[in-house]
Amino acid sequence: MRDLHTYLTNPFDDPHISTDELVAFATDHLARLIANNPAAVFADRIASTTTALNNVGGSATDDQTKLALRKSKKQTKTAFRKALPAAIGKIHGAVESKFGADGAEMTECFPSGRTVFTNATDGDLGHELQTLVNGVTDYQAQLGVQVVADATALLTGWTAVYQMSATSTGNKSTTQKAKNDARWALQLELFKNLLTLALNFPRQPETLETYMQQNLLSPHTPTPAAAAPAPTPPLPA
Repeated sequence: MRDLHTYLTNPFDDPHISTDELVAFATDHLARLIANNPAAVFADRIASTTTALNNVGGSATDDQTKLALRKSKKQTKTAFRKALPAAIGKIHGAVESKFGADGAEMTECFPSGRTVFTNATDGDLGHELQTLVNGVTDYQAQLGVQVVADATALLTGWTAVYQMSATSTGNKSTTQKAKNDARWALQLELFKNLLTLALNFPRQPETLETYMQQNLLSPHTPTPAAAAPAPTPPLPA
């Protein structure tokens, strides 16, 4: 039997994982978590992980890490917006099923229709999601708690993805302790995510590949160059 203590040990605390590798892994994982979030079950994890990843960026002094964080913001935001129409469609369907396509309740929940969630600018999307949350909350008794929870999760997720203030910290005054603390917090959030995946997908280890790419935590070893052919010995005289 496997030692049960192993399951309470955080694998992301491995000191051999570099900060750049951790950021690359977390960036990829966060995008996957956003894109594969059934019933918004990972909304809290998305928000907490995004904050932790942004805090690593706020404490970073290494240019490569800063670049990775800038890429991560774009990647996670793109993944969220790509997954958003399907999530909105589910809520829209629930409202239409209950009140009809032309009902006043539909207008209250979706005053600008569904396409606004695809076409809205990043700056306006939060307002549109808040309007949706307000609308479905008003009709929670008819729509059910889950619809309100799904809409709220979308707003929470987008707020986390869109936040930028955490990375505006002055890097010049960053202490080594601050950098270590930020990294330690990200490692903990990733461990919580791993445990959450285990809770949601028990006895389905193959599912982990959808959410986490462990190879990103290992340094890439370049393929050695082929050895030059040995010189042909001269023919005997």
